[in-house]
Amino acid sequence: MSDTLPLPATTAAASTMKWFRARRPMLALPLIAFLAVFFLYPIGSMIAKSFTDTPAGDGIWSNYVWFVTDETNMRIYWSTLTTACRVTAFCILVAYPMAYAIVLARGPWKLAVLGVVLIPFWTSAVVRNFAWVVILQDRGVLNYLLALIGLQPVSILGTSTAVTIGMAQVLLPFAVLPIYTAMQKIDQNLMRAALMLGARPVTAFFTVFLPLSLTGVFAGAVLVFVLTLGFYITPAILGSVREAMLPQIIFTQVTELLAWGRASAMAVVLLITTVAILAVGLGLTKALRERIGMKD
Repeated sequence: MSDTLPLPATTAAASTMKWFRARRPMLALPLIAFLAVFFLYPIGSMIAKSFTDTPAGDGIWSNYVWFVTDETNMRIYWSTLTTACRVTAFCILVAYPMAYAIVLARGPWKLAVLGVVLIPFWTSAVVRNFAWVVILQDRGVLNYLLALIGLQPVSILGTSTAVTIGMAQVLLPFAVLPIYTAMQKIDQNLMRAALMLGARPVTAFFTVFLPLSLTGVFAGAVLVFVLTLGFYITPAILGSVREAMLPQIIFTQVTELLAWGRASAMAVVLLITTVAILAVGLGLTKALRERIGMKD
């Protein structure tokens, strides 16, 4: 028999692989169906309601005109963006040294710091927020400790400060993990080379390590900012009516006023804002990676 003839087992394997390749797109059908039913259909219905569920005699854009022209709506919209900026800045400032500590830690200490970072994932959101109520209320733990050291009590609960603290505690892991991932990919020989060339440790950090870790900082910032825009529980428990965010107003429009069209218009505006921020963040991250020569 000629050596060029394929063996039966090889022929069967090749035939099986060819069969799988031909039918590989079909494996995505369950996922596509799931997304169509539970993601695309609700979003499509929401967008349709924002144009069709309008007061009699008004045009299809009336819900959006109402949202843009109403002073209270715009104040709450900008307040939502401002709160998201505060939470993002707070998370990044706290997450960066924590991620750096994880990179430097070894053995059990690394696991211990990671455990501290991941604790919010193991606790219910409602429990966390009510714990902050106990801590920040006028007769809470914080004011008790301040009284022990002779300081004046502070009234934080029901303010934007309480909302920022509560949301930052929940979202901190979403900033730490991307920054830690970016730091872990940095070649430590670059820092050693900078030190050997005469740079001080602080100079080497700010000229070598920090620029290379900015991709993780941008990714964490975008992730935290986008997640902050959709928060409802924390502002509702720790904030007040004056510190309301857009998701709370959407909830009120649906449950109390039954204004599905206006609520849908608000949700569409929030969705467009989220997508725009994601697009800008991804573009900035990609541009930064190309500038510093990082590969995926």
